[in-house]
Amino acid sequence: MRRFWPLFIFAIILSVAMMSIQNSSTPTINKGQQSPQRIISLAPSITETVFAIGAGSQLVGVTKYCDFPVATESLPKVGGFVDPNIEAIVSLEPDLVILLANHSRVIKQLKQLNIDVLTVSNASLSDIQQTITIIAERTGHQSQAEQIITKIHNRIEFIAEKVAKKTPPRVMIAMGHSIGTEQVKQVFIAGNRDFYNDLIQLSGGVNAYQGANLKIPSVSVEGIMEINPQVIIDIFPEADDHHTDLNQALKGWHKLKYIDAVKNNRVHIIEENYATIPGPRIFLLLEQIARLIHPEINWQAKPS
Repeated sequence: MRRFWPLFIFAIILSVAMMSIQNSSTPTINKGQQSPQRIISLAPSITETVFAIGAGSQLVGVTKYCDFPVATESLPKVGGFVDPNIEAIVSLEPDLVILLANHSRVIKQLKQLNIDVLTVSNASLSDIQQTITIIAERTGHQSQAEQIITKIHNRIEFIAEKVAKKTPPRVMIAMGHSIGTEQVKQVFIAGNRDFYNDLIQLSGGVNAYQGANLKIPSVSVEGIMEINPQVIIDIFPEADDHHTDLNQALKGWHKLKYIDAVKNNRVHIIEENYATIPGPRIFLLLEQIARLIHPEINWQAKPS
C-alpha cells in the first residue's frame, strides 16, 4: 500500500517551496499600511503562522489542506494548494492573500484583479522564521511574533549546546515510500536543500544524502545501501492523515539488514500532525530528532 495523500501533497508543497529560493525576495513592508482584516491563506504553513501570531480572526479563507488549528475547519475553502479557486478567492473579498513565492501564475492573476498579495517562503528554517516576522509585520502582530522567535532561538541554542561536542552520525529522513509485505523499495528522502536538512544539522547529525542538490531525492534500496545511514527517521503526519500500519512500515525497514541503522536498531518513526508542515511548530521536531540522533545525551534540562 502506498502512503496516503498528505505526504504526496506535502512533497508537492515542499517542491514548490524549494523552487521559491531562487524566485523569492523579501517583501517590502509599508509600516504605514493598514492591517488587513480579510486575509486568505494559500498554504497550510501560512495558515498555521497566521494563527500562531494571533491573527486568526482576520482569516476569511484557507485551502482544503489547511486543518490546523481546529478553527480552520469552519473557514471557507478556496481550493487546493496547487489549484486554488480564483473565483472563490474573489467572492470572499480579501484585502490580502498570503501565498508562497513560486505561485507565480496565481500571483499574476490576483494582481490583475487588484487583490493585494504577500509572498513568503518556507524552504529553510531561516525562511520559516522570516515568514513569521513578515506576516506579523503586515498584520500588526509584531509582539506575538517576537515571542515565538525568541522561543525558537532558545530551543535552537539549547540543542546546539547539547550536541556541540558530539560526533554527528549519518542521518536519513524518509518522507514517503511504498509499504507492503515486502521490504521498503523506493523512498523519497530529505535532500540537502530543505528544512529537514537544517533540522538534521541543528540536531547534531549530518545528512546521509550528499548527492546532487535535488529537492526531494528518490532512492532505491541500492541507493540507501550506498549512503548507508546510521540513523533513519521516517516521517508521518498524524494518524488521521494516513492509512498506514506503522508496525508494518517498521518491519519493512528491518528487512534492509545490511544498513547500519537497521543493524544497530536505529530506525525510528515520527508520527506528528506538525511533522510535514513547515510552519512554527516544525521546530518542535528539533529535540525529537536530536534525542533520536544522540540518545546518549542527558536531555533532562529544558530550554526556556
